[in-house]
Amino acid sequence: MLDVSRSATHLARHGNGHAGAAPFLRVTGIDKHFGSFRALSNVTLDVETGEFVCFLGPSGCGKSTLLRIIAGLERQNAGAIHSLDQDISDLPPAQRQFGILFQSYALFPNLNVRENIVYGLRNRRLAAREIDSRLNELLELIDLKGSERKYPAQLSGGQQQRVALARAIAPSPRLLLLDEPLSALDAKVRVHLRQQIRDLQRRLGLTTIMVTHDQEEALSMADRVVAMRDGEVEQIGTPTEIYHTPRSLFVAGFVGKMNILPGHVSEGRLTVGSLAFPIPAPYDTPENQGDVIACLRPEQIRLRTLAGGAPGDTLPGQVTHLEFLGSFWRASLIVPALGNAEVSADLLSRDMAELSLTVGERVGVGLPRERFAVFPAAQSGQIREAARP
Repeated sequence: MLDVSRSATHLARHGNGHAGAAPFLRVTGIDKHFGSFRALSNVTLDVETGEFVCFLGPSGCGKSTLLRIIAGLERQNAGAIHSLDQDISDLPPAQRQFGILFQSYALFPNLNVRENIVYGLRNRRLAAREIDSRLNELLELIDLKGSERKYPAQLSGGQQQRVALARAIAPSPRLLLLDEPLSALDAKVRVHLRQQIRDLQRRLGLTTIMVTHDQEEALSMADRVVAMRDGEVEQIGTPTEIYHTPRSLFVAGFVGKMNILPGHVSEGRLTVGSLAFPIPAPYDTPENQGDVIACLRPEQIRLRTLAGGAPGDTLPGQVTHLEFLGSFWRASLIVPALGNAEVSADLLSRDMAELSLTVGERVGVGLPRERFAVFPAAQSGQIREAARP
């Protein structure tokens, strides 16, 4: 296997994120300005050895700039970068020993697959036998055995990206940096390649940072997600934490679909429309007082038939629109008890078949009150920011 022993030795020597071990990468107080434009402001985060971290956010949030600063391709205006307690803030890119893969694969069109992959090994004075051995291991890893004599123009987009990935990891980098590596590919190829990249990263134990604006990509691939907005870190957490317990309205709106409802908090109780119940524990904070925004994921809403009467925790609603989205249906409903607000509910195709919903039908709407996320009304402007592409 390709450098698995090297990665295992590295993990044993430096730890894997347990208390007391230095993180593989520590970014502290990074600021970056382009003239009067503030691209990054006081960005601080740790990346543990062997971890896969995604920088997630809309275009212009600073995620690619942060990646370039870590790579040494941009110089920060303030702050420091340490790798295993070594200050690398001023090191040139070549001395950081990081591998980089950009959105544009940047393969040399006049070189075949073999020559592209081993290009970075030429200056390492390796014997031809070592280079050939390395090439064979990499071709097997990316499943392109037998294609070494082909040129980039003879490969599909997904194959070109795999060649670019092999070239990035050929010199055994200490850290792999991926900048929107899948965004130029069609949806089916993206899904296949993201699984391949994640499997490869796990097999090699290779510490990896990936920049993406695709929430599904980040949630499916990352150990931890760094959600960014306007050059700042909004939240760092596991994919499930980011999705189920967002810490700002921006994160709630940017990651997945949310129902956004006006509410009010007083004495620990949340009021939404005519409903009043205890505010969910994670959001019972001093900031959440008075007018608030209450959020609920569409898949957390349950729809029931009203035949024979509805349970006490079910609100009457009326279906206004039905949208088929392949693996599930999205129903839009007006719920009088929520101040006639329109909400969306997602149903599995199986549940849709059992309910046989039609537009105009009255149904029971079940709201799991412990699942509401709550934010100060002052954050309401972040809804528009989250909707940015």
